[in-house]
Amino acid sequence: MKIGFIGLGIMGRPMAKNLLKAGYDVTVDSHSPAAAAELEACGAKVADQPTIGSTCDLVLTMLPNAPQVKQVMLGGLGPTQDDLSKEIAAELAARSIQMLDAPVSGGEPKAIDGTLSFMVGGEEEVFNTFKPVLLAMGSSAVRCGGIGAGNTTKLANQIIVAANIQAVAEAL
Repeated sequence: MKIGFIGLGIMGRPMAKNLLKAGYDVTVDSHSPAAAAELEACGAKVADQPTIGSTCDLVLTMLPNAPQVKQVMLGGLGPTQDDLSKEIAAELAARSIQMLDAPVSGGEPKAIDGTLSFMVGGEEEVFNTFKPVLLAMGSSAVRCGGIGAGNTTKLANQIIVAANIQAVAEAL
C-alpha cells in the first residue's frame, strides 16, 4: 500500500517514521523542506500534494485544524462551518474517495514511540480496511461512529482532561 503523508510537524514527523518502520511505502509533503529531507533520509519519497493524491492509495494528514485539511484535500478554503469533516467527506465521496476523521491523543512522546490513541469517525468497512495503518502509529484505534464522531470524541476527551486539571488545581 502506498501512503501519502501531508504535515510533518511535531506529531506528523514521528507518525510518518513509524509507518516507514512498519514497512509501508510512504511519500511525504511538508511546508518545511528540512522535515521532508529528514523523512527522505529515513526512506520516504518526497512529492507535491497533487502527485501524492494521484499516486497514493491512502493519504493521511496531520494538520493544525479542519480548514487546513479542507485546503489540502479540496484545494481551497471556503467559509468555516461547524462540522467541516462532514463537508469534506461529502465532497470526497462525490469523487469516489473514502474518508475517516481520526484525531489523536498522546502528544509528541506517544507519536514518537508509536502509542497514540486514535478516535475514528467513518464507515465501519473503511475503518476496518485502514485500522492496521493506524495501529502502525498507535496502540489504540477505536471507531466511534460515522464521519465527525472521531472529532466529537476528541473534543469530549479534551473536556474531560481540562475538567481533571481544574479539579486538581482546586484541590491543591
